[in-house]
Amino acid sequence: MKRRSIKSRIEQRRRQQKREFLLVVAGFTLLLSGWFWYHFIFIRTPEYAMKQLAQAFAVHDAAAVERFIRFDRVLDAAYDDLTDDLLYYDAALTEETRTRYAAFYDVIKPQMLHGLGETLHHNAATGEWRLPDGADLTKGRQLGIDFERFLERSQLRNTEVLRTGAFHLKNSQATGEAQIRDRHTQTEFTLTFSLEQSKDGHWQITRLDNYRQYLDTIAPRQNKDIADYIAATRDLVLAYNDQLEDLQDRFRFLAKSAGGELSGSTALSALIRDGILPALKERQARLDEVAIPLGAQYLANQRHLSTDLAIAAWQHYLKAVETGSYEEFNLAETLKKQEIETDLRITDIIRHNTVSQALPEIP
Repeated sequence: MKRRSIKSRIEQRRRQQKREFLLVVAGFTLLLSGWFWYHFIFIRTPEYAMKQLAQAFAVHDAAAVERFIRFDRVLDAAYDDLTDDLLYYDAALTEETRTRYAAFYDVIKPQMLHGLGETLHHNAATGEWRLPDGADLTKGRQLGIDFERFLERSQLRNTEVLRTGAFHLKNSQATGEAQIRDRHTQTEFTLTFSLEQSKDGHWQITRLDNYRQYLDTIAPRQNKDIADYIAATRDLVLAYNDQLEDLQDRFRFLAKSAGGELSGSTALSALIRDGILPALKERQARLDEVAIPLGAQYLANQRHLSTDLAIAAWQHYLKAVETGSYEEFNLAETLKKQEIETDLRITDIIRHNTVSQALPEIP
């Protein structure tokens, strides 16, 4: 009886050990299968590429971003979509002028693509939108087009990706979906894009398929908000523009009367301190009281930037007059040029002009 009990316990222990062994084998097989699936299947899927792309943007890994987006191909097609859209919504253009501008956009395309590529690379690396500088031809208006305004009209800076959707594969090509949102108008849109599989198996976005449709969805809403904001601020802006123009005419008259010797002029100092600067600040305070439609935020921000630059410039002019400092005068001149450039951009927004009226010769 005792031997039978011992034998039974031994058999039970053997069965338990066998079950444990089978569980270990099953667990190992599951882990191995998961590892194999991840390293040989999942990392070769568009879903994986999009997860890696999102992570690369989050940590500002520009090299990884460019591994999963073929910027040269994406921008080439997107540029054509954007310029077509700009010309379509610029009501100030005649058909003849529109044709000339379309040809002009084709001529400057290589330089513009280079500038866009550099801007996007810097954004991927830092999260900041830095405009071209130095000797870059897209800096300012050297190409006859305001690059800052062009970038804004692309909607790139104000578009956020909410989530990615379904992917459809066919051999080494695929299409995907992403739910995106325009921050200015809070408009959501389903963006479709094409992907291709590279030789090493990873997927890359190669085209934004319905980018033009996204622009066509956003532009009318922004344009309406801009028109409403312009109408709401027209009388205010005209009144203060007349006042500021009169003050600046008085400044030029006093400066001319001084024979170019501005330092020490109490009349000029008083005009800047008690006239021009208060008028600029008062105008901006009045503008800040006006409700800004969502789609007009960019225009409102540009007006605020213009005021800030003008105030800073006149403060340096005041110091130059009071101290006779050429350094202060040069700083004022630099800021004044930036203010003029911003004011030209504001005028472009109001008039819907996309390029300068006089087309330059392209180097």
